[in-house]
Amino acid sequence: MTVADIEEHLAPIRHEYPDPRSLILPALRHAQGDAGWLSPDALAAVAAATGFSQAYVESVATFYDRLYMDEVGRYCINVCVTLSCMLRGSDELFDHIAEYLGLDGEGTTADGMFTLAKVQCIGACDRAPCLQVDSGVQLGPLEPADAACLIDDLRAEPAPARYGR
Repeated sequence: MTVADIEEHLAPIRHEYPDPRSLILPALRHAQGDAGWLSPDALAAVAAATGFSQAYVESVATFYDRLYMDEVGRYCINVCVTLSCMLRGSDELFDHIAEYLGLDGEGTTADGMFTLAKVQCIGACDRAPCLQVDSGVQLGPLEPADAACLIDDLRAEPAPARYGR
């Protein structure tokens, strides 16, 4: 991802963001693009394209749990752990998924297929406990056994394009 790529992406939408700080988030989402994560070079390009320091851009990026600062798997499974999900069993759901994937908590599987993360509210409190794969539809309520079926289905389907996580 280059400065020119980001500037080209921002050019048609710049007028929609009167405060230049508000351009950082669309620039970061674009920079995450195909790689699925924000490399130091991508962060530097966003900083240069938006005119902010790299430290400031990194502070924005680390605030959002769907912007990844490390390499991630082909699928990111985000388990909601806020109060309504926790009260309905998200801890058990998360632990079951981690065990099924062979992980000890959050992380990426050895084959690079899955990244498992605990995230804050994904906006599906009425379907707690829930999770979200990448930036897709929220799934819930889920029992731990449902997670194994979901993972097996994801393993069986062709890998999606990464853009838009």
